[in-house]
Amino acid sequence: MRVRACHSVNRLGILFPIWCVICVCVMTVSSAAQSVKNISGKITDSETGEPLPYVTVFVKVPGHSHKAASTDFSGIYHLAAPAAAGDSIFATYVGYKTTQKLLPKANPATVDFQLASDNKMLAQVNITPKSYVNPAWEIMANVVKHKAENDPDKLKSYQYESYSRLELSVTNISDKMKKRKLMRQILPLMDSLQKIAGEDGTPVLPVFMSETVSDYYHQTNPDQKAEVVKRTKMSGVGIEDETLISQIVGSSLQQYNFYRNYIRLANKDFMSPITDSWKMLYNYDLAERDVKIDGKDYYRLEFKPKRSHDLSFVGTMWISHDNYALYRMDVSVTPDANLDFLNKIRIQEQMTQPEGTSSWLPEKTRITVHVSNINPKWSGFLGKFYISNKNIVVNKIYPPEVFKEPLTMANDVTNKDESYWTTNRPEPLTDVDKKVYKMIDTVKNLPIVRTYADIAAMLINGYYRPGNSKFSFGPYLYTYSYNDVQGSVLRLGGISNRYFSENLILGGYVAYGFRDRKWNFNGSVDYIFSRKPWTEAGISFTRDLGQTGYQFENFSKSNNIFKASIRNGNLLRRGPFQQNELRAYVQTDVAPNLTAKLTTDRRTFDPLYNFDYISPIDGLHYRNYQVAEAITELQWQPGRRLLQSAQVNKRIALGGGTDNPVITIRYTHGFKGVTGGDFDYDKIAANITQKIHMGIFGKGEYSLTGGYIPSSLPSPMLENHRYNFNTMRFLEYVSDRYVALNYTQHMEGLITNSIPLLRSLNVRTVADLNVLDGSLSDANGGRPSNRRPTRNLEGTPYVELGYGLENIFKFLRVDFLHRVTHRDHVDEAGVPPSNFATRVTLQFRL
Repeated sequence: MRVRACHSVNRLGILFPIWCVICVCVMTVSSAAQSVKNISGKITDSETGEPLPYVTVFVKVPGHSHKAASTDFSGIYHLAAPAAAGDSIFATYVGYKTTQKLLPKANPATVDFQLASDNKMLAQVNITPKSYVNPAWEIMANVVKHKAENDPDKLKSYQYESYSRLELSVTNISDKMKKRKLMRQILPLMDSLQKIAGEDGTPVLPVFMSETVSDYYHQTNPDQKAEVVKRTKMSGVGIEDETLISQIVGSSLQQYNFYRNYIRLANKDFMSPITDSWKMLYNYDLAERDVKIDGKDYYRLEFKPKRSHDLSFVGTMWISHDNYALYRMDVSVTPDANLDFLNKIRIQEQMTQPEGTSSWLPEKTRITVHVSNINPKWSGFLGKFYISNKNIVVNKIYPPEVFKEPLTMANDVTNKDESYWTTNRPEPLTDVDKKVYKMIDTVKNLPIVRTYADIAAMLINGYYRPGNSKFSFGPYLYTYSYNDVQGSVLRLGGISNRYFSENLILGGYVAYGFRDRKWNFNGSVDYIFSRKPWTEAGISFTRDLGQTGYQFENFSKSNNIFKASIRNGNLLRRGPFQQNELRAYVQTDVAPNLTAKLTTDRRTFDPLYNFDYISPIDGLHYRNYQVAEAITELQWQPGRRLLQSAQVNKRIALGGGTDNPVITIRYTHGFKGVTGGDFDYDKIAANITQKIHMGIFGKGEYSLTGGYIPSSLPSPMLENHRYNFNTMRFLEYVSDRYVALNYTQHMEGLITNSIPLLRSLNVRTVADLNVLDGSLSDANGGRPSNRRPTRNLEGTPYVELGYGLENIFKFLRVDFLHRVTHRDHVDEAGVPPSNFATRVTLQFRL
């Protein structure tokens, strides 16, 4: 027994030092752990709630130093703070006010920040000696020098899988608005909104959220793009067709290449911070020379425009040391840029360099758009886009079939499969994102919200659909009009919607004039045979007033406001006539960019003014007539994207933001003796229309039209030119062969941004040039008449010059137009023309 006891004691004596060592190590590790506090959190914009990447978070430590970390692209940071750190944590970033918060006692701790914007940065002026050489200039010169090797547009092709998410919210929820009936039903949600915004954030009410996964393809020679939408998921107020929305918010419409001199945003050209003319347009500051990110070194440059009112950016960019490539970009549109309605636009982008190339492509992009300047008392809207690209492949050769359709959708694009999203989201939904989805589902089912959505749809579409009705009433702009022929006119019309049929469309209207005491009416039937390719046909009958000055469809697209406005005013000077018209058509997309249309038309012409015509062919005398004709038309619009929808009964196309021209060719043949037609004739016409983006010089828009009528016809059937010439009198000039150019230059803020008063009003200058060169054959009365002044231009082109201001009160445009030629052309009464005209138009431009 003793021996065993002694043996046990000896074993304990041997193990005791080992236990002591272990205990010391554990205590040391524990002490070390207690000497570091782990802090994490998320940093967002206090106004928009957008995550803020690249923000510096730090704590102060003894020795006038600090321990810092940066947020990632999702605004998340992790900081290990030493035990000797102060009791506060700070967040700082260019363009925002530095924010300070107390450190919690817990370890680990969570500290979220909501940073407020600081617009004073643009007002700062740096005074430097003449001998000073900005170190940022050498870096910028090298960035421009290496554009060719870093620009993704220099690749033969590239493709990637893209995930995009869009969230729309209502902002500026004032106390007065909260008292309204609509908001009283939503008030129970306000506590949740405040928790989502954070203690320093501004609550917003989410009304729409979507997620989309697409495969995107881009080939540079020839320039072609294609997107395949593989899956989409969304929830929102007033959304009837998920597939349509997914095509509008897809990744291909959110592509920004800062290597280009100008960035197309909201259909305007913003000067890129790395434009070839960088030194003339921007000021730069080298904020940090050596920034190490994932083992690579970068320069960090801050920049701002030399004229803050121009369409430009302010922000920060990171440039790689080795090849001067753009790695990160964080830009905002300058707060006082000459824009309407948009309070804020911000783009944050992080690039990646795929294997096998020197070019860099976007890996992650975040776009924030805040609309809040319509009226200070009204609510605004906030849009937040997030795009993440992966599986990037470059310089692959594709078969032509890949780009046959610019946009296609998978058959199961709207399949409700949550496991798909769990697998394909680049990052899992946060608790906040899940709350947003749930909140939207709650809001959209409120009856009063659905009512407001119906009213908004009426304002946009022009038709109102009460409840679940299968018919929509409108367009409401035509409900009342007044003119000198009919007096007051009341009109009631409507059209069937998709709840009636997804293919058959019925429409019509009845109208009554209280002066002439006549009823007018219309009835139409249209049928959609195919949506891909789009093929439709229809037939209609109309009894109504026509106007010789606006008789034929012009190539320029006119909006409903214009069409409604010309039904008012002095119709007698425009050559009014009563007509019965039976029209039938068939239209199809021959190719994605090519549309063909065939129309047959039979109409009467019963003038309400003095008219007589003696045919030089058969000597017959006409005081009225009727025509029967067939019209064939081809339209080529390269870069157009046709949107696919099974629930919208009309063809929807997007221009794609390109500067490509739209070319239309039209041939008309009239048949004599067929269904009562009085004349046999031919007409040939063509038009080319284009919008040209010119960067700092604004945007030009032109329409070039040419026509030839080799037949003898009464003047109302020839080309009456008043449509696009405001200083020309109605029925003043007519041609049977002509070329017309209508050009407008929108100069944005090129001139007005340099004039203090005009700059503060945000108005913009425009210039107009309208030129017509035409002639009239002898068979159509080309020789001067002894009974009235000639209606022939007689070899001298008609020229009209104009200038004006747009964006007056954000909606008005005023043009002052001068008649340069034919200034002494008197009318039948011997009265010379007014050589000056003022044109006031309503328009919506950002």
